[in-house]
Amino acid sequence: MKSRSFHSDGTLLELLRQGDTQAFETIYTTYWSRLYNQAYKRLKSKESTEELIQELFVDLWERRAGLIITHSLEAYLRTATKYLIIQYFQKEEVRSRYLLYYQHWQESATSCTEEVVALHDLEDALEQHLSALSPQSKLVYQLSRHQHLTITEIAHRLNISEKTAENHLGRALKSLRMSLKDYVALVLFLICE
Repeated sequence: MKSRSFHSDGTLLELLRQGDTQAFETIYTTYWSRLYNQAYKRLKSKESTEELIQELFVDLWERRAGLIITHSLEAYLRTATKYLIIQYFQKEEVRSRYLLYYQHWQESATSCTEEVVALHDLEDALEQHLSALSPQSKLVYQLSRHQHLTITEIAHRLNISEKTAENHLGRALKSLRMSLKDYVALVLFLICE
């Protein structure tokens, strides 16, 4: 193709509006490196800068028919680049906030999962150790802790003395404390993190 020599931005813009690809190529080759340097100073990333400048020229081509430029073409392109840089940083800020939120959510979910697993392990261990208690001690413990009955109510319900109910509960709690101390320490550690 024979290259044309364009004398002014006005002529280039008029030809661009008409869809002239040579006018577009001339604008591209004339301003690409200047705009790239302007953007790179702010972005400090080759890939991001190239994408931004490419986006600028794609937008220029797509909007060519209705393009109205009152000042110089270079001023228009530099201003458009400035606004694309601002948009880039706004998007990056949103991405950064989302990433922080996501990381916090992941940490919370992981922590919550660990707590749930630890509590299930504790419940399983509790059931296992309860089954090792004497039937009377187990029953007194369940009435006290699950049905929230007082020693007097337990003694009355089981037709035993309050002292006997107290002894059974004391034995059950002592046995559970000794056998579950490691689980309780783990659960407390996870909850307090």
